[in-house]
Amino acid sequence: MDEKEIKEIFQLLEDAGWQPMLCDTPIPVFESVHAGNPMEPSQIPPDMKLVPKALLSMCPEMMVRVKGDSMIDVGIEDGDMVKVELDATPHEGDIVLVAIGTECTVKSYYVDDDGIPWLVPQNSRKKERYKVIRLDDEQERAYLCGVVREVVKALPRVPCRSMRNLVNEARASYEEESREISMQQVSNAIRIIAPRVKVARRWYSVYRAMVDKSVIVEDDYEKCCQMIAAEVPHHEHLPSEVELQRMAVGSFRKPVSKWNEMNAPVKGKRYKIYKEIAESMLELLEE
Repeated sequence: MDEKEIKEIFQLLEDAGWQPMLCDTPIPVFESVHAGNPMEPSQIPPDMKLVPKALLSMCPEMMVRVKGDSMIDVGIEDGDMVKVELDATPHEGDIVLVAIGTECTVKSYYVDDDGIPWLVPQNSRKKERYKVIRLDDEQERAYLCGVVREVVKALPRVPCRSMRNLVNEARASYEEESREISMQQVSNAIRIIAPRVKVARRWYSVYRAMVDKSVIVEDDYEKCCQMIAAEVPHHEHLPSEVELQRMAVGSFRKPVSKWNEMNAPVKGKRYKIYKEIAESMLELLEE
């Protein structure tokens, strides 16, 4: 991706109300510090992570990946990254990174009435598992590294199966919507077909096509007659519910694609006329 393309993407995001920032400044990333009981930090040299310069303060900062769930009540979960401002002075309620001897931990910071600082885990469901740590003169090897200023959430991969199910549902809905036929289409189709209907019963072909395309429901002859009368009120052969219902026998009771002359209420030339009108109506509704 070249500079021009990056600028175009930034402009699109800004126009949409976002505030994009370019990750162009490297800071160290340590793998990893436990948000649980203190554990020895990784001895692997830190990687470097690019972050936007605007997000950095004037003080030294580093990124640390957290493991464990002792801080989940404040939104820090296993795998999250925390940005730590080094050597910052903590205030009560801050989340801090503390080294105790050769071990490190991320905890919330609290000072009691006697002025003694404490490190407090934040997992109300597992209170017995994580200890509150007292930081007083007895903890001579404790060192407060810095204050957590930002949490960068880990992005888990989503199971493909769950996405597949949602996509399939969306596709079915989309395809159903795309197949929806507007009333304008129906109106136009009725007016185009009308001159070919020389006998009232032949409107049954129009009825069957509209049922096949879910314009009307099965056996709703009344609505079919109303729709036809509304579009061609002066037609010489307007349908009646009784006449349409009489044609709904044999293969004519099935979708047009399954009509069979051998089991139809009409034969020969008359059957062909009914079939041609029905197929023409279907084509008009599909346009």
